[in-house]
Parts: sequence; structure tokens; C-alpha cells
Amino acid sequence: MGIFDELKSVGSVLREADKIEQYQLILDVQAKLLDMQKKIADLEVENKALKDEINIKKNLVHRAEVYYLIDGDKEDGPFCTMCYDTKKLLVRLKNSMDERKICPNCKILFCYK
Repeated sequence: MGIFDELKSVGSVLREADKIEQYQLILDVQAKLLDMQKKIADLEVENKALKDEINIKKNLVHRAEVYYLIDGDKEDGPFCTMCYDTKKLLVRLKNSMDERKICPNCKILFCYK
């Protein structure tokens, strides 16, 4: 039985025994636990985002005016330097009409070999 189920059970007993003051305390504890659960979930999301950011910084390589993600012998990219440097966005460059690459986000053209 989880803590919320136990609190609900205790709350029911207190309510039936007409112990309103104690029942209100149980409701307050439940509200605080729910708030703590939300804070923990928010911290887990933030923790994952920070770990992802560290992993990207560790594997991001600047070469020929663009960024690449290097993971062992795997290379991913190229990515826009402007978007990452200013907004921390990894935006994959696309082919333009000629041999250049273009960022679909900021529209910068990259000429590199």
C-alpha cells in the first residue's frame, strides 16, 4: 500500500470518527506530498536537460565553420554554429540550391568543404 493510500485510509477513519481537526492535518500532508512530487518531477526533467547539455558540449566539435557531434567513430551533422552559439539549438543544415548548406532556422548560408 502506497503512502497516499495509507493517508486516505487514515483520513477516512478520522472523518468517520468526526475528528475533523486531525482529518484536516491529513489533507494538508497529502497536499504537501503532491507538491513535493511535482517538485521532484520538475527536478528530474531539469536534471535530464542538464545531463543532455553536458553530453552535447562534450561531443560537439567545431570544424570547417560548422558543428558536428562526435560519438566514438560516429559523426552527426553538420549543425548551425549561429543557432547553437546563440540559442543552444542543434539545427541540422540542409542542402541549398547550389553546393552550399543552409540553416532552416536562421537562414544562414554556409560555404565549406
